Amino acid sequence: MTTTTPRSMPRERTFFTDAEAALALLTLFLIGARIFLGSGVSIGQILALALLPLWLPRLVSSWSGLWLAITAALATISGVWLTAVAAQDHDSSTSTLIATTLLFLSVPMIAGIVVWAQRFVPLWTIGVTFGLGMVAAAVMRPSTFAENPWKFAVGLPIAVIALSITLRPHKRLPDMLALAALALVSVAMDSRAFFGVFTIVLLLLVWQAMPRISNKRMSAAKVLVWAAAIGVTVYVIGTSLLVEGYLGQEAQARSVEQQERAGSVLVGGRPELAATAALFLHRPLGFGAGTIASPSDILVAKSGMQVINYDPNNGYVENFMFGPTKFELHSMTGDLWAYFGWPAVIFLAIAVVVMIRRVAVELARGTATALLLFAVIITAWNLFFNPIYSSAPFFGLALGLALAGPHLRSEETPWREAVLRR
Repeated sequence: MTTTTPRSMPRERTFFTDAEAALALLTLFLIGARIFLGSGVSIGQILALALLPLWLPRLVSSWSGLWLAITAALATISGVWLTAVAAQDHDSSTSTLIATTLLFLSVPMIAGIVVWAQRFVPLWTIGVTFGLGMVAAAVMRPSTFAENPWKFAVGLPIAVIALSITLRPHKRLPDMLALAALALVSVAMDSRAFFGVFTIVLLLLVWQAMPRISNKRMSAAKVLVWAAAIGVTVYVIGTSLLVEGYLGQEAQARSVEQQERAGSVLVGGRPELAATAALFLHRPLGFGAGTIASPSDILVAKSGMQVINYDPNNGYVENFMFGPTKFELHSMTGDLWAYFGWPAVIFLAIAVVVMIRRVAVELARGTATALLLFAVIITAWNLFFNPIYSSAPFFGLALGLALAGPHLRSEETPWREAVLRR
């Protein structure tokens, strides 16, 4: 049975605790909403920085949080230094430097605010608030609805809200039903990645709920082996279903083309990985948070993409990956390495260990929630297959959930009970 530690003990309500709870939730909403004032600086980021004395002590109260804060600070310094070094043969932008640095720092900021907010409000409230902020961000940017609203706009926040509302200690059926519904919607809306993630989370919850032959608790290491096996199985079966056309004709056409071109749906679907590898070999230290790609950098990236039989001369590389003021390598790992160098890679490594360890421990205890599993697995996917710009806020949420760990509370309220009974 999970015990409650002083860190998670509900605090006696006072005017000041209510004010802190309101500030924490408001900050999470505004960071999720991404209301920018200019130069890539958002209202949520400014508020988070102003509240740093309140949430930073909570973040660094654990060794994991302390090392994350230290490596984040080192990465920030590295991003400035690399920009100065690259200025010898590259153009740079001060506004890009500021925007990119704040984007990266929003990850530990959100994580710290989640841990701080968890002292005052239940977990489901944190998830719903953050999800509503993300919905607001999508609504304020109608262009995200143009191609595939579920995939690029509302799928992620709706999933966060749904899995927050259904989050009930030791009752997994609401989570499972929500995941099954989300997976079916993802198939209908041609979102291969979401379908795969929802399926993996659902299978992990089913596996967690299965009775064990022995009463002895399974070790975290064995849990990770089982989880990895489930993930590989879903990938293999999912790829077969995609190629055979069971998940839609559009998904089938893209999957077959990607597999024929690069030998793998994953590699073929993300030629930016090949570009990242070529740029890493070209300049291992990174480029800097304010550095603008040079023509030679673009040629290096294109040469890497050609290795996997991708034709880079289609405007995508120049216009999207290396626009007037950015590096966009379409993966959190690639982007953060390019902007901040090795300190950011170390930050990512620590964050991954924290998240995986928390998932393994909770699965071994039989207390893993769908929200935690979904947040961590999506973040793991984003490490290699989604850019930092769109992934940073959710990365912060996943990291915050992992840092809060077994101390997460999920008290019921009459309103929430009414929603779950419907």
